Amino acid sequence: MERNSRAWAVNREIPYRQWITERVEKVKLPFEQISSCLTNEEQMQNEESEEVKQLKEEVTRLKEKNAKIDDDFLGLQHSYADLKRKYEEKTEAHEALVR
Repeated sequence: MERNSRAWAVNREIPYRQWITERVEKVKLPFEQISSCLTNEEQMQNEESEEVKQLKEEVTRLKEKNAKIDDDFLGLQHSYADLKRKYEEKTEAHEALVR
């Protein structure tokens, strides 16, 4: 997709807030930047980052738990196969003795 050559078009690679700030400075509009909005946004990002960190930790913990459960499941499958084989051997030996 070609870049829009119009000066007022928003470049999708930069955040809107940065783009609008640059436009205000370039066109010299009489607006002042409100810093309280920035602090609120920063606080929200910090809170989100804490939530993201907690979620990442939980995902890591659950992956470890899942790996342990997979190992246990494989062990039980092998035990079941061994018990089934032994049962079949004993059944054949019993049938041979009965004959």
